[in-house]
Amino acid sequence: MKKFNQFISVVFLCFFLSYSYAQEEDSMFFATMQTQDAKELIIDHPEDIVIIDSSNGYSAVKLSQNAAEELHHKVLVHGPGFIYETSEKNALASISNINKRAAEKQRAVFSITQDALVRQSLDLVNNRNIANQIQQLEDYGSRYHTTNSARQSVVDLKTKWEGLAAGRSDVSVRIVNHTSTNMPSVVMTITGTEEPDEFVIIGGHIDSTARGGNSNNAPGADDNASGIATITEAARVLFTMNFKPKRTVEFMAFAAEEVGLRGSKEIAEDYKRRNVNVVSYMQLDMTNYKGSSNDVYISTDSYNDDTLNDFLVDLMQYYNASGTHKITYGTSQCNYGCSDHYSWAQQGYDVAFPFEATFNQSNPNIHTTRDTFDRSPTPNATHAAKFAKLALEYLIEISNGVTTGGPGGGQCASTTSSFPYVQGFEGAIGTWTQASNDNLNWTIDANGTPSNGTGPSAAAEGSSYIYVEASGNGNGFPNKRAILNSPCFDLSSVSKATFSFQYHMLGSAVGNLTVEASTDNGATWTSIFSKTGEQGNSWNIASINLSSYIGNTIQLRFNAVTGTSWQGDIVIDDVKLTEGSGGSTDICDGVAPYNSSTSYQPGDRVTYQGSLYERTNSGWTLIGACGTSARNYIATTKLADDDTLLVLSPNPVSGAYINLSVNNDLWKGSSILIIDSIGNIIEEVKLKERNTKINTSKLSTGTYFLTLFNGSKSYTKQMIKK
Repeated sequence: MKKFNQFISVVFLCFFLSYSYAQEEDSMFFATMQTQDAKELIIDHPEDIVIIDSSNGYSAVKLSQNAAEELHHKVLVHGPGFIYETSEKNALASISNINKRAAEKQRAVFSITQDALVRQSLDLVNNRNIANQIQQLEDYGSRYHTTNSARQSVVDLKTKWEGLAAGRSDVSVRIVNHTSTNMPSVVMTITGTEEPDEFVIIGGHIDSTARGGNSNNAPGADDNASGIATITEAARVLFTMNFKPKRTVEFMAFAAEEVGLRGSKEIAEDYKRRNVNVVSYMQLDMTNYKGSSNDVYISTDSYNDDTLNDFLVDLMQYYNASGTHKITYGTSQCNYGCSDHYSWAQQGYDVAFPFEATFNQSNPNIHTTRDTFDRSPTPNATHAAKFAKLALEYLIEISNGVTTGGPGGGQCASTTSSFPYVQGFEGAIGTWTQASNDNLNWTIDANGTPSNGTGPSAAAEGSSYIYVEASGNGNGFPNKRAILNSPCFDLSSVSKATFSFQYHMLGSAVGNLTVEASTDNGATWTSIFSKTGEQGNSWNIASINLSSYIGNTIQLRFNAVTGTSWQGDIVIDDVKLTEGSGGSTDICDGVAPYNSSTSYQPGDRVTYQGSLYERTNSGWTLIGACGTSARNYIATTKLADDDTLLVLSPNPVSGAYINLSVNNDLWKGSSILIIDSIGNIIEEVKLKERNTKINTSKLSTGTYFLTLFNGSKSYTKQMIKK
């Protein structure tokens, strides 16, 4: 009888587990995805997807597992194509913040300075180590996020990484548990010797999947045992060299990428919430299937950082142009949420994703039971070894080299540009309104919880603002102060300047708001504004005369400082920088801005991006800058209002044509201006459909800007002609 009862218990347990698993697979969950993909899915699977709301080309949806599988097979070329969300509220918040987060990226300039160390590392890469680990991970049978073998693979990888770092007191390895999946992630940290608070991260997902109910047979050799094995080999080489980086380096293996980037999303959100300064992030997801003519393909989707992509190209041109370590490269495009780097990009971090082939020529066996090591086109992981070398170049150069930060790094974006991120000039040096242009790039340099676009409902004037929380009771903010650094303002060529903003002060007692200025990149600060009290929902207006700083480039920062018992937040909106009366003549007075719906004739004049242009028989001619000082075109257009709206492919372009895609209906009745780096309008292209092929054969090598107009607003994307 006892044995019978045990048998019944085992049967019941198996039934319960299989029922629970079936419930998870069959139940609907919340997610975000591209609206176009959602509409295509709903045609064939109307019962498997519900579109809750859409905004700017993205949708919050309720999705079934069946629809999630079809998303890869029928719509996409790589990755899940959706981001898992824990609730409808979070999904709706995500689509409202997508474009804002893209504009928050921390720009940095990288240089090649570590020649000796990099070349030493390249000679130490062993492709057979990569091959062995790919097969070890394949041998788990499945690493689908709900399986015990998935958890075990993470625990075993932690042990392996700890073994590589044995004896190093500056190295730690930790398991990261998640709320959206039972599968954990693992993170290894090498603490920097000089800048431990600046992070250089490389990562990839360790889970696997096989569609059609084959979750227990998902070998995932290429997707993504190859990426994890490649990252591990790069780490092994660094430890063999006893490499001790100046910046902190982290290696990450993420859980549950295949079901909506769950592990990486939680970790990236945590880093953003804690204001971790991630200098750059690189993703390795599939490195061992050589399906195209070149070795490495840099993904150029709009959320990848152009500067970081360019640096990867620079590295390969410098270290891998020929010889034993030669790497050939090209570009390709992935899609929305195609791998874990998207999680980091959505938190405003600079990301890059080098891939094993063009996305439409990558491994055809992924997400099936056939994704095994023996189907690799090249033997013994020689293809993946090229990615290990690129990973070492990336890690050593950025963690040990010198970079010059943009506004997010506490330094000026440019000491020569005037008023970065200004979108126009109409009697003022520039106007930033948070509701329409989120290009301020505020960053935190002290304790607190600043937020961009969220906050207490009582303060929600419109839908977008900056707020700073501070606490007077010691809970959460021990130094009772939170600071936001602004971009730099170049006042070298103006006669008068005024800085103004609107603010709320919300709390239970009296608080204090100050604004400080620095002329030496934050080394010293001077108070230029101070206000106490004025709590409530009504907007207060502050205006600060900056005339004493004329001739300098200055930074500004807000400080929310508490009183003895105050607890609340400061809400900042409608930040403006305007020039006072200087008595000079503005050549743009009375000239209307460029309008894409107007048919201009030779002799007509327009203003565009702070400059005056005249139409000629051959095109547009730059007459001069509006106002009393010249504007640097690159500085005023490098960040578009919506970095995800325009997609250029390939970019950089070396052929005769570049493909332009507009991810919503703004192409209708619109035109594109092609503008060179000094502001000359080279060509005006009328758009007749969403996807347009633009002839670049007559363009010289260099940097150009393609701008789409929508009424008074404009959207700009940088293009590089090789």
